Amino acid sequence: MKHCLVHLVIGLTALFAMPQKEDDEVTVRSLILKSAIMPGLGEFSIGEKRRAKVFGAIELGLWLTFIESAAIKDRSRSRMVSYAAVHANAALVGKGDQFAVDVANYGSLDAFNDEHQRLRLPGRVYSEKDYAWEWESEEHREQYWTYLRARAIAQKVGLFALGGMVLNRIASAIDVSYLARLRDSNVSLHVLPLLNEGSQLILSFSF
Repeated sequence: MKHCLVHLVIGLTALFAMPQKEDDEVTVRSLILKSAIMPGLGEFSIGEKRRAKVFGAIELGLWLTFIESAAIKDRSRSRMVSYAAVHANAALVGKGDQFAVDVANYGSLDAFNDEHQRLRLPGRVYSEKDYAWEWESEEHREQYWTYLRARAIAQKVGLFALGGMVLNRIASAIDVSYLARLRDSNVSLHVLPLLNEGSQLILSFSF
């Protein structure tokens, strides 16, 4: 297996090191651009429909994940705002995410300010006029925490989906570049199984 991987790396290195005609380079760049815009589109343009479907399916799944995570994030934020207003008399609208977290961590504004004054962090002390809150009970504060955690998880999932979209485009661009160069250079690359001796990588060139 190790020998096969070594031969594969050598073969691919030789393939990409081959000089390309100017027209071929233009074609490769256009295919890469298509795959960068929509993964699988470059593969579809050269007839690789199976590969195009794979990249397209991954892209669709990532978009659905991103949309769903955004919806969960918005719902959780709405629940946080309404729940904190009813059970803690807290106004989250117009406030940053840090304030929402502080409301979850402390039972009241006085408890929060007292601790940060003891820690000599006057810059973190909130104004009683605009940032007052006090939870009716610990059970209500814990319920608020569930909405906050759901929002945080949805945000992470959304970022993961965005990162996946970037990686999917990079992978598709590399894939279509490889396929285009392989076709235009008249190079064939395949594995030949050998009885009792594993397999042999064959790299052939046509002129």
